[in-house]
Amino acid sequence: MIRLLVIFFFFPNWINSQQIINQKQNGEPVEIYAEQGIEWHKNDNKYLAIGNAIAKSGKMSVNSDRIEAFYEESDNSGMDIKLVKAHRNVVVTDENLKIVGGKLAEYNLRKDYFSIFGKNLILTSQENKLESNNKMEYWRTKGVAIASGKAKAQKGNEFKIEAEKLVWYLNENDKKIDVKKIFGFENVSIYTNNEVAFSDKALYNKESGICKLFGNVKLQKGDSFLTGDYAEVDLNKGISKLLPAPNFDKLNENRVRALIDKKQNFEE
Repeated sequence: MIRLLVIFFFFPNWINSQQIINQKQNGEPVEIYAEQGIEWHKNDNKYLAIGNAIAKSGKMSVNSDRIEAFYEESDNSGMDIKLVKAHRNVVVTDENLKIVGGKLAEYNLRKDYFSIFGKNLILTSQENKLESNNKMEYWRTKGVAIASGKAKAQKGNEFKIEAEKLVWYLNENDKKIDVKKIFGFENVSIYTNNEVAFSDKALYNKESGICKLFGNVKLQKGDSFLTGDYAEVDLNKGISKLLPAPNFDKLNENRVRALIDKKQNFEE
């Protein structure tokens, strides 16, 4: 349960800039700041922070031009914040993770869940980067980030994955946040230093370094290519295997095909 304590000595509609709205979430105080002031809309059960507004709780913070904090009144005359909305120039920072490029963001405090909208969304964590031109979701407690709409994921100079939708599973280790798994859905493309792969779906596992490709698979290296329904690409060793699709009753109907040294480009 989130409690709201407003710290001021009188009750005008406008609270002075730098005034703090202090709550409790999982034992961490939540503070909201604004340069131009914080407005209390009693009839709408919300607070409006304007001008370089910041909402902070522990290691997590949200920065934007304007922040709305919606609350519900509890039985003991307290206030339970249920939703925070951030408008324009949204930046979300959490531990070693950062999301920029948002025009609008909503943070559900009870679910510990962010939804961020914008045409140039970028999530960075160490050498990992996730991009979207539409929507990004971030489940803090679950350690999951989802990019929808021409999504891109990149790990340094090692590889890049593009798809209509990418799902990151994050792992916190030694105070660092790293990506342990990546799921790709629809029009998946994987680029390495010497190979390009295409498929309908993909699953990358950091521990094994293997990316599994499912459906309409095409592996291309130079002018040579392989096609099939299933493949495994070892991104650490640079070895690709095109295999019969798993869980098929008739394996002879799922043969792989190779075309060597033909000038044909499969990138659409």
